[in-house]
Amino acid sequence: MENIFKQEMAQNSSKDGVVPREGKDISTEYFNTHRDFFETYARGGVKVEPAPVGLDTFAFNLEKNTIYVNDMFYREGRGFSDEKTAFAVCHEVEHFFEKKMMLTEKGGGEYFSKYLEKIGKSRAYGLLDNCVADIRENRSVVEKTGKEFRNTEEKMYREDLFPSADFRDAPLHIQFAQAILRERRLPDEQCLVADEVRAKLDALDGIVNKNKVKLLDAMTGTNVPMSLRLKLLDQYVVPMMEELKKKDLENEKEKSKERGESGDKKEGGEEQAGAPKDGEGELDPNEVFKEAYERAEKGTLGSVPHEAEEATFKEWQKGEKENSVETRDKEYAESLGVSEKALDDYRAINKTLQNVINPETNQSVVDDLRELFRRIIAKRKKKWIVPKYPLEEGDTLDDPVGAYVEGMRGNFKPKVWEEQEIKEIRGNKCGEVEISFVCDGSGSMNDGGGLKRKEQQRAMVLAMEALKDFNDMVDEESGSLTEPIDIKTEVYKFQGEQSDSEPLKQMGRELSEKDRITVCGELSSTPGSTTDFVPLETINIQLPDESLGKIRDGELKKIVIVLTDGESDDSRRVKDTIASLREKGVVVVGLGITSAGGAVLETYAPNALVVEDAKDLPRMLGELLEDHLKEL
Repeated sequence: MENIFKQEMAQNSSKDGVVPREGKDISTEYFNTHRDFFETYARGGVKVEPAPVGLDTFAFNLEKNTIYVNDMFYREGRGFSDEKTAFAVCHEVEHFFEKKMMLTEKGGGEYFSKYLEKIGKSRAYGLLDNCVADIRENRSVVEKTGKEFRNTEEKMYREDLFPSADFRDAPLHIQFAQAILRERRLPDEQCLVADEVRAKLDALDGIVNKNKVKLLDAMTGTNVPMSLRLKLLDQYVVPMMEELKKKDLENEKEKSKERGESGDKKEGGEEQAGAPKDGEGELDPNEVFKEAYERAEKGTLGSVPHEAEEATFKEWQKGEKENSVETRDKEYAESLGVSEKALDDYRAINKTLQNVINPETNQSVVDDLRELFRRIIAKRKKKWIVPKYPLEEGDTLDDPVGAYVEGMRGNFKPKVWEEQEIKEIRGNKCGEVEISFVCDGSGSMNDGGGLKRKEQQRAMVLAMEALKDFNDMVDEESGSLTEPIDIKTEVYKFQGEQSDSEPLKQMGRELSEKDRITVCGELSSTPGSTTDFVPLETINIQLPDESLGKIRDGELKKIVIVLTDGESDDSRRVKDTIASLREKGVVVVGLGITSAGGAVLETYAPNALVVEDAKDLPRMLGELLEDHLKEL
């Protein structure tokens, strides 16, 4: 990237490194001259545009994701060459990247608002934050460009920002902030500061992590989020600065006493800036050190006034309010083709699933299933490798150091190789699984305030989420699997209507968000009767010969799980269909919901169980899935 800019400089620069221009819109001309470089640097993460007429600083537009560049802020205001100006522009782009990313974090808007409030209240905090942030921004610019820009940065700090390394004339807390920045970017030159300041700088350098990385180096890493850096700043660095500022204020009070009895007059009777008024006893550091802050701020590359940043943030907040969570959810639901209520209901149910605990493992059933899925995938990722003794030739170099030593001795056939023999350990691992869920839509599911209906919804959400996770995990590892695994699902609901033979979700591998929300929504209504035989007969009739062959050959495991809270309207038809399915190798399980569903113990025998408490239904369905999938 640095070559792009170097070429532009060679083509456009005069001897002093400044591109000569005339006319009104010289800022636009500068930007257009180096547009390719800035756009390449931004890499599409942010739009970079020339500042509009009338804007004499840089500016951010969070809504349009745009930074407006006014090079004259640096060229005329600081006397920078074009190379230094380009570095400063990239520096501002980095500031924008950081702030934009923080606003995308959860609670980012609130945190950013508090951050702006701190800067508005305390110029000391603003200066310290800017000095520490500048370290990070400059590191990022150099990483993305190269050595030439690092040289440009060093010249800029030595010639323009900090031509002197002696900060002893400044208040202690300002010395502290300035020395942090200069010593990090010009590490071969130690700043001259007061002893108290040096003690704080040494203490700060003494804070290291377990890898012996200094706090300042860690918190200004280019991959560290701004939100984390600010937390570390507040926890470790700000207290040091506040101690020094307190001492500065005490020194000012002493000076005030020396100037007169009241301590609020300068020579000629003029009131001292920041002096306490009647009834007040504290100095205002923003006023007392106003001139010192103004001098110190010239050592940073800050170009966006605090007031402008606040205004930009308010515009962003306004846009966020207009595009609120409710608005986004409504639009998202429409894009899925479901109602906003169905989306909200599904999310609410899904949030409760981590509370479904397996008492045997003392962790959530969801986590149990994920662990099982990881084990299933792990068994299919590799075959066992059995090494033999070192040989003169082989598949892999077992001892590279030995090979080097033997070669130096003139032995070019050392026994440093090993051959690998593949031994396959086979288990009962079907490549395909089909699971048919048959859910109860009978009116009795509404008894007791609809608890059984609600728990059936939760159970199915748990099952669908778990099986979706499994297929996602398989997709991630697909390239390393020696034996594929595929789980397909379908969902039926019986309620004594013609639709009983039509699945709510067709048999297939995909469990899209729309599928899951639709199934959950359909199970919120249970107005019918117990016609469980209809979906069972449909599954039996539609079982193709190809699937039957795979079941016989052990390539396909087919499972039917029926959830019901009462006796079937035609138990004989159910038993006949179950017998037919089991004869074909299909696993059929009946899950009775509360004691009212006790009939399953006879109708679905021997693969049947009753969940006495409806609240245990999600856990039992999860454990049932685990039992039937653990041998894969």
